[in-house]
Amino acid sequence: MEHPKGKRREIQKAETRVLILKSARTLFETQAYEKVTIRGIAADAGIGLGTIYKHFPNKLSVLAAAFSEDLKTLYRDAMATVPENQPFQIQFVHISKQFFTFYTDHNSLSRAYLSHLFFYEREWLDQINDFDDAYARKMAELIREAQGRGEIGPEKDADTLALALMSNYFFVLANSFLRDRMTDPDELAGLLAALVEQTLL
Repeated sequence: MEHPKGKRREIQKAETRVLILKSARTLFETQAYEKVTIRGIAADAGIGLGTIYKHFPNKLSVLAAAFSEDLKTLYRDAMATVPENQPFQIQFVHISKQFFTFYTDHNSLSRAYLSHLFFYEREWLDQINDFDDAYARKMAELIREAQGRGEIGPEKDADTLALALMSNYFFVLANSFLRDRMTDPDELAGLLAALVEQTLL
């Protein structure tokens, strides 16, 4: 049986982590990444500098942890609103648009997330890779259901097609959101829909 004091300590630790990430998101959204400091996050959160270092070794880890959490939340919310009895293409674009909407609504924060992605420490890259793998498996599952309905040809390999469609999504994200700075989620979703249509031919 866990000691009440130990349980309370774990709850306080979790609450402090939430507070740190909330403050980090606010600062990364309102300031350039280079201007955000661990000291500034601590001040915004109203906690000691040493407390943050008990949770995260550096600023990049704070950013990566926030991104990892947001990815999981976005995916959960997107999957909860997938339109039933609709073609797979509509479902896939719907899911992707939930991410596009978040990224455009939180433009500076999202640019910090995405532009530093390849610099994250292995712990966070592994978490994000695990997320991508799980997402691809879910898309493959939806593709197989679409094949069962006759929407997609049975000759197409569902796992490979899922990866191809995710590549379409990442192309729109990198090319249109990051490079061309498009901020309309409907436009981003429209570009993705056109790519998906060609991929499904």
